[in-house]
Amino acid sequence: MRVPNERSGDDVLEQLSEIWPSAAPPRVQPVFEDLRTALRIPDIPFPFRILAHWPPYLAFAVRQFSPFIRSLAFEAAADALRARAAASIGSLPRSERLAAARALILREHELAPKIVLILTAFAVGLRGRSGESAPPLGTTLPPQEPLAVRPAELPRTVDERIAPLPDLSTARERGRVLLADLAALRGSPALDDFSRALAISEPAAFAELLALRRSIQADRLAQGRSELLAQAERAIRRFTLPGSKVLPDFMVPEHTLAAIDAVVDQLRTIALEALLDVTLARIALDGLDAASSAPYPVLIAVEQ
Repeated sequence: MRVPNERSGDDVLEQLSEIWPSAAPPRVQPVFEDLRTALRIPDIPFPFRILAHWPPYLAFAVRQFSPFIRSLAFEAAADALRARAAASIGSLPRSERLAAARALILREHELAPKIVLILTAFAVGLRGRSGESAPPLGTTLPPQEPLAVRPAELPRTVDERIAPLPDLSTARERGRVLLADLAALRGSPALDDFSRALAISEPAAFAELLALRRSIQADRLAQGRSELLAQAERAIRRFTLPGSKVLPDFMVPEHTLAAIDAVVDQLRTIALEALLDVTLARIALDGLDAASSAPYPVLIAVEQ
């Protein structure tokens, strides 16, 4: 039985430094490599640089879920989340000020919905599945059956189209001020890679993103968050989740579960805000249709 949460995810996050791959302990290195090649990216996203403070948990959760990341069903779930995020925002005026950050925007638009799905899988795995009510009578069925879940059907690789993160270790004063503004606007810490990289490397584009975010009504964003979270939870129920009941068998101490649970929940909140922000940026850069699908779709032929 878990001990009650005595500290919020914010409180725990404030005390944790990021564990970068270059400084990761030997037991974390293969976990990071698993993540990199499952997500097809050249580096490690922010949430996992934090969760590396609990190597047994991160190793267990990634080992359990990374085969599903490497599936066409997961790619389809991420694309559906992109489409939902774009629909929740709607059309925006085009902005050339974001063009300087195109590589970063495309990278994070590819990655952000996947991070939300993974953290949702971790969160639901930790707290357990809850029952879902049947849809109301007369509910329209989906136009086609979802893709079958075939774990590990995509090979491990790094997609060379996806840009690496810029150096985030040397935040300028201007970047810190902008991030504080974004944190106040979101109502949660602006710690994700997208906002940090944009504030540091392209402050003019970041200021444009802040203006775009302020142009969207708060209740519209709140509804978008709720819809995205509900869709993510429905999507990951098709996969085998890293459940908490077996964690003691993988040397995850029970007394750490409350802190892990709080941090995963807070990281998911941050990731959800990042998904909304990068969708805003992609709509303003390339239009609503482009923001509704993956910028780097899988090009690997898979035998059905």
